[in-house]
Amino acid sequence: MALDIVIGEDELASIRTLREALHVQFQVDFFPGFLGTLDEQLPLQSAEFYANQQKNQYEIAFAVGIKVSEDNEGEAQHLILGMNIVIKPDPIGGKRPAEYGGKIDVPVSDDVRLVFEGQFTSKMGDMYVAQLNVTGEPAIPLHALFGGVAPGLAALIPEELEIPLGGNVVAVVTGRVGSGLGSRILVGVGFHAGVNLGQLPLVGLYFEDGKAQADFTLELLATTHDWTHKELKALNGVLEDLESPFLIRPSSSSAQDLTRGAHLVGYAAFGDIRQTWYTPLRPRSGSWNPFLAAAGRSAGRAPRSAPDDALVTVGQNGAWIDVQRAVGPVHFARLGLTYSDGAAELVPEVVLSVGPLRLLLNGVSVRLPLPGGDPELRLDGFGLAYENDALRVGGAFLRSERDGYEEYAGMAALELRLKASGGKPPASIGLAAIGAYAYVEERPSLFLYATLKYPLGGPPFFFVTGLSAGFGYGRSLEDPRLEDVARFPLVAQAMDGSGDDDTDDPGVVAAGQLRELSRYIKIAPDAGFLAIGVKFTSFKMLEGFALLTAELGDRFELGLLGLTRLEVPFGVPEPLVVMETALQARFAPFEGTLLVQGQLTDASYLLSPSCRLTGGFAFATWFAGERAGDFVFTIGGYHPSFKVPKHYPTVPRVGFDLRLGSTLSLRGEAYMALCAHAVMAGGSFAADFEAGPAWASFRMGADFLICWKPYCYDVHLRQHFKFGLGPLSASLGAELHVWGPDLGGYAKLKVFLFSVTVRFGNRDAFGPVPIEWPEFRASLLPADEEVCSIAVAEGLMRQVKTVTGDALWVVNPKDVALTIDSVIPIKEAYHPGVSSPARGNAAFGVAPMGVTAGNLRSELHVSIWRDGVGVERDKFTLTALQRRAPAAVWGEPRMNGDRLRFPDVNGTPFVEGALSGLRIEPAQPPKGGDTDDVAVRLLLFEPGDALGAHAFAALPAFRAAAGDDAARRAAIQGSIAGHAGRDVLLAALGFDPAADVALDAGVADTFVFAPQVKDTSAAA
Repeated sequence: MALDIVIGEDELASIRTLREALHVQFQVDFFPGFLGTLDEQLPLQSAEFYANQQKNQYEIAFAVGIKVSEDNEGEAQHLILGMNIVIKPDPIGGKRPAEYGGKIDVPVSDDVRLVFEGQFTSKMGDMYVAQLNVTGEPAIPLHALFGGVAPGLAALIPEELEIPLGGNVVAVVTGRVGSGLGSRILVGVGFHAGVNLGQLPLVGLYFEDGKAQADFTLELLATTHDWTHKELKALNGVLEDLESPFLIRPSSSSAQDLTRGAHLVGYAAFGDIRQTWYTPLRPRSGSWNPFLAAAGRSAGRAPRSAPDDALVTVGQNGAWIDVQRAVGPVHFARLGLTYSDGAAELVPEVVLSVGPLRLLLNGVSVRLPLPGGDPELRLDGFGLAYENDALRVGGAFLRSERDGYEEYAGMAALELRLKASGGKPPASIGLAAIGAYAYVEERPSLFLYATLKYPLGGPPFFFVTGLSAGFGYGRSLEDPRLEDVARFPLVAQAMDGSGDDDTDDPGVVAAGQLRELSRYIKIAPDAGFLAIGVKFTSFKMLEGFALLTAELGDRFELGLLGLTRLEVPFGVPEPLVVMETALQARFAPFEGTLLVQGQLTDASYLLSPSCRLTGGFAFATWFAGERAGDFVFTIGGYHPSFKVPKHYPTVPRVGFDLRLGSTLSLRGEAYMALCAHAVMAGGSFAADFEAGPAWASFRMGADFLICWKPYCYDVHLRQHFKFGLGPLSASLGAELHVWGPDLGGYAKLKVFLFSVTVRFGNRDAFGPVPIEWPEFRASLLPADEEVCSIAVAEGLMRQVKTVTGDALWVVNPKDVALTIDSVIPIKEAYHPGVSSPARGNAAFGVAPMGVTAGNLRSELHVSIWRDGVGVERDKFTLTALQRRAPAAVWGEPRMNGDRLRFPDVNGTPFVEGALSGLRIEPAQPPKGGDTDDVAVRLLLFEPGDALGAHAFAALPAFRAAAGDDAARRAAIQGSIAGHAGRDVLLAALGFDPAADVALDAGVADTFVFAPQVKDTSAAA
């Protein structure tokens, strides 16, 4: 058929004129839906018509600009779409066949331009799918590719991502009605990664042949607008019809759409598992643009799934999809897809079940470098669980990354159940251990803690049921707060028992315990600790655990943590009384602190859990440092008006709190405290009732302040009753204040708005009478010989005792230092080495005696003698020693006439800086190498001869006595048992012959042949 249709180029000015020409003049069989979505008035940037006689076809080529986004200034950004239309002249069914081809030219840089080409088909609807057609081009940054398509998307792409250009890049363009709305563009890059599941640690060998290979397709999608699940399903169908190597699958969750921005898309296929899910990429920081804002919103959402869909959970660094499928014995719970540092990671949650054995992999992942590379398998840890009738095992091993180092940790628990025998109930043996290792700052750091659960035996009052022990190297152990002792991991593990651990997920258990332990066991290069504990029962009513710890390193400290639980009756589901007490003790020599305290936990109650028990106790003393001499002992806390010093332990009131529904509540509290300057005690009781409009409240309490030496007391009692009905109310109260000795006080009665006060007894002399010196001396001072003492502070080498029992000190004269200490504070200390006395804070008196500072004189005189002669003044130096003195004994007395006032509850507890003694040291220690002068005359001598001084007399020659063997034996028997000459020699050497010599005549019979015997006759 002749090519007789002619169209002028000026007739192809817009999308509308182009559509009219194709429909009216050419009567084509197909018009792309994509062009139909563009604005009819959208002008064509260029258009050409050509009747190709050689090929016998009409050809139309044109270009049109498509708006895809706006820049920061609101200027529209366009892509140029070029199209070629080929129309056959011979109609088929009244319509001329038409073929549409197109290309999009994307500028990436000044030197690189990318061309996407594709055909329009009727199945595409309003979409245009184009494939990147580049060969031999090197890899380019991925953000540059997306920025060329839609500049606003470039900021969403990690800059380190590069891709090799080839046949795995697809662009999808869909039009929208009205040019103002612009077109949707979706650009996708596909990667294919084959993951061999047989290489997974620990579980890989359980995959059957043919099921180990996993098909995992990884895609990167960026879109300028949202795509619904339905639209993605249709788009994927088009790509399948086009036999495209790149597919854009919808998520396996119908609730997860593809939102505008950049996404990683994972598709996993192995066994009967087929799952697709999207992971939003986190935007990079920078200036605002609409794509960043939209991506930031969508990345933080976790889409909900319909009941029949897979649940997808979206986090900040990835997305996870529920699988709950098994491949042989290996169960996959979830699949995750994350991105970091130029690589995607497939993160499966895997559980291996083989009979009663369960193996859980923690932190297993397959790292997939982008754009390509060998997969890297990683495992952060694993958990193990096994259980049968006789054995239960649980364990876990974890690897975690810390700040600049890696830490390896593990936990193991074992319980062996023993058969019952001899009528006894079945017993069990439980072992549990947890530990961690790290290499930090070129030093190892580790700790290990283990517990044993087994009845080891003992007396009924202390029957041992378990042991624990641990140590740390390069680790410090911090004590928990008293209220946290029950939850402290080292205590909780021992109390719960190793066999009671939740081994359904050992990895979770281990991670949780290590997380708790990291709060208390911290890496410290120069530190270490030891711990040993015992679990016990007492008369099958009380169960307890005590853990002794020792902190090592640059300082030494002992600690004790404990937990006891008393139940009455013991071992029943709901006992009537439960008293669980947390204990804590601390001995820190470097601080000079000794602290012991205990407190009831929230698990304590009486009769019913609705009646809670509270309370605690504490004892603390400070023997060094700035608080030396201070102490406190309390049960239930302190006086309400007492301002507790910061270094005193906090102790809750001893009491109960009973609540009977919403109608009645009862509360009772009590306390007692003893500190350096006062003793205090008291308590209170409260009751509240409410039933509709009727209500009532009752309060009563008592506070006591007691002093001793001199003995005195101050008692304050009070009660108050108030009741009402609706807005009407009435009250009744009473107060009693008593002091003494010489009893006195007042009573006050309050009725509604009126009050009456009655005074009685000793109203003028409100306070105790000062005591006398003999009573003070006998009650508050030690024995006379102990009031003042002297000791060697430094330089002591050894101590010896004389025959009379006196102690002698052997000291190093270079380092020696003596200290003189007095129990009584000193106002002036005299020493022959100084011209003026040493002084300290002299503002002290004797409070119990009513002696003021001005009327008290206390002096210390020190004398040093040598061989009965006083030493020279310049031989020694003197240093004053100061310390705190308790104000209750040595403070300035508070007088009221001739009586003492009661101590102020918040009064000053100490006299600071009181002189307590002296430190005496040599003024000029001897220098090394210096010796005393020796007179030469003492070294002179006159030589002389001592003739005959060492001459020995000549000994006579030996001559044997005559006689036979029997005669020789008789001679030996007569002389061996006793010999006068031998006794004289032994006595001269310090021996006692009668006690130290054990010889008898029978020794002569031990000879086989009797030896020769010296002839002692006169003739010899």
